[in-house]
Amino acid sequence: MPEEYDDMPGVLAALFASLLDEEPWAAFLGRLSKASGATWVTLILTPRSAEQPGMILTPNADPGVGADYSSRLFADDPFIGLPDGKVEHFRDFVSATMLDRKSAFREFVEHTSDEILGVDIGEASRLELRLRLTRAADQPRFTLEDRCKLEKIVPHLRIALALFERIASGETEQRIYAGAVAQMAVGLIILDRKGKVLRLNAPASTILAEQDGITLRNGALTFDDAALGRQLQDRLARGEDGAPMTIRIERPSGTGDLLLVAGQAPAPDFISAGGGPALVLFLTDPTHGPRISAEAIRDLLGLTQGEAAVAAHLAEGLAPAEVAARLGISANTVRAHLRSIFGKTGVKRQSQLVQLVHQSLPSLSRPAG
Repeated sequence: MPEEYDDMPGVLAALFASLLDEEPWAAFLGRLSKASGATWVTLILTPRSAEQPGMILTPNADPGVGADYSSRLFADDPFIGLPDGKVEHFRDFVSATMLDRKSAFREFVEHTSDEILGVDIGEASRLELRLRLTRAADQPRFTLEDRCKLEKIVPHLRIALALFERIASGETEQRIYAGAVAQMAVGLIILDRKGKVLRLNAPASTILAEQDGITLRNGALTFDDAALGRQLQDRLARGEDGAPMTIRIERPSGTGDLLLVAGQAPAPDFISAGGGPALVLFLTDPTHGPRISAEAIRDLLGLTQGEAAVAAHLAEGLAPAEVAARLGISANTVRAHLRSIFGKTGVKRQSQLVQLVHQSLPSLSRPAG
C-alpha cells in the first residue's frame, strides 16, 4: 500500500473545511505545503480553454509572481493537459525542446524552480483544477514516494471540486435572486418552524424598522394587530399542507397597508424536519419602491389594459375600493374586471391573483413614477 502524508487526516479535513472559508482552498494549500515539504503549493481553477485562470492561489508566495503568471504566462504554460488524475513531474512531462519554444516560461522557471509535481482534475467537470507542488532549487528533489503520497489525495480532490462547483453555483444563483428581489423593493423574510427569523433582506429591514404595523422583536415578527400574528402562527403550524396566504397589514400611521404573502419555504425534508427554513414571507410597501407594470401583466396574462391596471394595483397592496378611486372607475367596474381576470387566469380569489403576479415579479417590475 503506498504511503500517505503523516498529517493525512489534517490535510483532508482542511481540504473540505476550506471550501466554506472566505478564501476557499487556502487553508488546505497551507496544510498540504507543510505535509509535503513543498516550498509553494499552487491551485488553479479555470474554465476549459480559458485564456486566464478563474482563480489562482499560492499562499505565502509573492503576490506579484502570481499576478505575472496570470497575466503573462498562463496561456504559455507548457505544464498543462496532464492525464486526468495522474501526478506528473515537470521535467518528465515538458521536454527541453518544448521549453525552448516557451522562452517566457523558461525564464520564469529559471528564476523560481522546475522541481514541480502537478496533477490536473476535471475530466467530468466544467472547471479544471490544477494543483502544483514546487520546491525551491536548494531543496531536495521530489521522489517517487512523494508522487505516491500526492496521488492518495486525488480521489478526495475530485469530490472537493464537485462540491465547490455546487457551492459556487448555489451562491451565484442566490445573489442573483436576492439582488432581483431587493431591486424590486420586495422585503424577503425567512422563518423557521418556531417563527424565528433566519434571514431578511434590506427592504424587509427598512420596513420593519419603521415599526408601523409590524416589527422585529427578539428575533421574531410581532404585529400591532394580534390576530394577524395568530394567522401567521396557524400557517406555520400547517406546514407543507398550508396554502399560500396573503395578509394585509394596516399601519397605524395611516399610510397605505402593507401586503404580506406567506408561502412554504422549499427545502429538503432533512432540513425542514430540523431548524431550517419553514416559511418564506414577501413583504411589500405600496408607498415605496417600484410598482408593478400593467403593460407586462397585460402581455403575460392576456388581459385587457383595464384588467391589467386593476391587477397591477391589487398586486401593489391596494384594496378594490382604493383601486377604483386610483383609476377613477366604479367599484362595480373593478369587480367586473376581477371576474374577467379570474376567468382568464384560472385563479379563484384575489389573494391568488396577487400571488400569481408576484411570482412573475422579475419580469413585471418598473420604477415608481
